[in-house]
Amino acid sequence: MAVVSPSSRRSGGTVPAATSVRATVALVLSAFGWVLLSSASLSAGAVAFLTCLALAKNAGQDSSAVWLWVLALVLAFGMPCLLAVWKYHGEPPRIRAAMAWLPAAWNMTGLVLATQLIPDVTGTALRSVEWVAEGKLGDSHWGTRVLSAVGQEAAEKIDPEGESTAGPPPLSDPGYIAVARAITVPLTEDGTAIMLGLTLHGSRGRVDADYLFDTGASFTTITTELARKIGIPIPSDAPMLKFNTATGPRESKMVFVPRLSLGDVEIPGLLVSVCDSCANEHTQGLLGLNVMREFIIQMDYNRREMELLPRIHESGPNRAYDIQPVIEMEVEGRREIWLNRVRWVVLVRNKGTEPIERVLPRVEFSDGPTLYGEKIGRIEPGEVGRSRVKGKVQVPRGSEGPFFTLTIVEAYWG
Repeated sequence: MAVVSPSSRRSGGTVPAATSVRATVALVLSAFGWVLLSSASLSAGAVAFLTCLALAKNAGQDSSAVWLWVLALVLAFGMPCLLAVWKYHGEPPRIRAAMAWLPAAWNMTGLVLATQLIPDVTGTALRSVEWVAEGKLGDSHWGTRVLSAVGQEAAEKIDPEGESTAGPPPLSDPGYIAVARAITVPLTEDGTAIMLGLTLHGSRGRVDADYLFDTGASFTTITTELARKIGIPIPSDAPMLKFNTATGPRESKMVFVPRLSLGDVEIPGLLVSVCDSCANEHTQGLLGLNVMREFIIQMDYNRREMELLPRIHESGPNRAYDIQPVIEMEVEGRREIWLNRVRWVVLVRNKGTEPIERVLPRVEFSDGPTLYGEKIGRIEPGEVGRSRVKGKVQVPRGSEGPFFTLTIVEAYWG
């Protein structure tokens, strides 16, 4: 009968508990490491794939072309696979192991080279990377907004000088001061009233009227009778606007007058307030600030006269002040902010009777910057225009915001 020594029993089939735990932990850590490597490879591949698409789009390629997507897939995932097959041909286990780390090394190397050699090109491409999701998901989908925020954040790190500022864009036609066309208006003896003669134009003709220059009137007024004479309809559903007057608040319908003339200076397209009580035996209406905005006003009380220096615009005056009351603005979808980045679509509805053009929306945050949207070419009456707004916003922690105001800074009657 064989005799088994104690040392033989210890080295036999029974494994000490401590050794078993260490082996299990090592196995788990090894598996976890492969999972991390695989995740890193997948993440780096996805970033490289999107960067390739963005670079091609920035180069002016057709983003809908199938070959472009195939090329990006080959560069991000196909090349590491081919390298693994070439290196470990005939050894499937080693190919599988290489594919856990090789895509990460391949794509990270490519991304580092791109950010170091062509940071401006790469940054510009990443700033517009949201187009990958925009076509399928839409402008206001959270996926599009997240992709835009990630691309913008990455581009800021790569090419910080390439990020556009949030400053106001220049007006299309700021105009110039025509000193030679100045209008001189005499003041009354007591200086308590300034009367101006003007001409209102409508579809039925024109009418001359005496108006009182009222610095407290936001909008010029018109009576129902004057509107009828020149053929200005007053629809029952005309936009309403509230005013604070010396006699208390009042609400008035707003209508469109095609043209108003002061001397030889014409102001095309004017929103006026229908106000019968604003006329009396001395005046047929009030001349408000929406007209006076087109002049530089100089007062000379010693000579008892006021001089109006007109602003002349080659492409028409900016009528954003007039157009604001006849539009309705809102943010499409949820008002989300990702990575302190805004990518919203502002909807502008034209509630007036006339088309509007070159509309420039503005989003003014109460605790942050002022952002400007893309200019809308034309909005017909009853239609809705869309403007994309992008920028960086810092929302304070614990705030219920974002709190903001939607306005327009530039718009023209069509």
